Amino acid sequence: MLEKGKINASEFQILVIIFTLGSAIILTTAPLARVAKQDAWIAAILTTLITLFFVLLFNQLATLYPSMTYVEYNEKIVGKWIGKMTALIYLFYVYHITCGQVRDMADFFTSQVLVETPIQMIIIIFVITSLIGVRLGLEVICRSAVIFFPWIIALLFLLFFFLIPEVKLENIQPIYGEGIKPIIKASYGSLGNPLQLALFLMIIPYVTDKTEMKKAFYKGQLIGGTSIIIITIFSILVLGFGITAIQLYPTFTLAKKISIGNFLDRIEIILTIVWILSLYFKMTIGFYGLSLGLAQVLGLKSYKILTYPLAFLIITFSTFMHPNSVHLHNFLKNTLTPYSLTICLFFPLLLLVIGKIRKKHSASTATKLPIR
Repeated sequence: MLEKGKINASEFQILVIIFTLGSAIILTTAPLARVAKQDAWIAAILTTLITLFFVLLFNQLATLYPSMTYVEYNEKIVGKWIGKMTALIYLFYVYHITCGQVRDMADFFTSQVLVETPIQMIIIIFVITSLIGVRLGLEVICRSAVIFFPWIIALLFLLFFFLIPEVKLENIQPIYGEGIKPIIKASYGSLGNPLQLALFLMIIPYVTDKTEMKKAFYKGQLIGGTSIIIITIFSILVLGFGITAIQLYPTFTLAKKISIGNFLDRIEIILTIVWILSLYFKMTIGFYGLSLGLAQVLGLKSYKILTYPLAFLIITFSTFMHPNSVHLHNFLKNTLTPYSLTICLFFPLLLLVIGKIRKKHSASTATKLPIR
């Protein structure tokens, strides 16, 4: 195995929670509000429940070959050359998503925080920081996530607590006012983000206890999804669905609403810190999975030799992948969900069916062999 490190189920669960938060903290609420309006929170609940099915699929697929990554059992199930081709398609998706996380961070900083800073500098700094983590290996990435996780949860709790005085219950009424169709449509449009949990198929083999890992996968997704639901509820309750829908970063705008007396104002830095940390780990997991998977496809002895050229490619594509924010939001609205469904649902489901048939056939063939 190219990766010698091991992590336990609890550490894996923390990675899943942080990954689920990722870019969803600040980007998911607005698309939900545009379609489902005041029922955006119901759409967020539906998305979380649907994601449990995706986790079930990924767990079932990982059970077939528990010591192999997605790239490795691709070749075992469908053959060497077809397996390599489908693995490369999967890895391009990982590369695309990883670059997307970098660009999300860069766009946010250049539009909200460091408006005079060239976007290339933000991208380079962010990728170099991630590169260090990837080269140090899975265990170091995971231990770092464990250290920062309590801070992420504490800051989120603090954000929700300070927003309570700003809540207006009338903003969420009437519940179910537009019917079921907008809720389903909004939920479908937001599936592109949770489907990215397929990136963990590159990490699952390095989790020590596979039974506990499955439970941790469910728990991590539920905790992360519940956090997104709460953020969506607060966005609607405080801003209303109208303002939420038209904002580029509605959750950041939400944090600006916090005002306690005359001494606690404009503490949106809380949300910024949470987002930087969660987005960093999501991007680093993608970068790590990309490096490891490509090394396995090419038959290399170490994935670290690929990290520098991949970092350069990530910096380049992140810079040019979206010419403007309109292009980005059109991609998120029209392309991301069907793109993710193809790579993260259809392909794994096909692999699972073929893999189970092959294993069943191998088992039946073995029982028919004559005993000498």
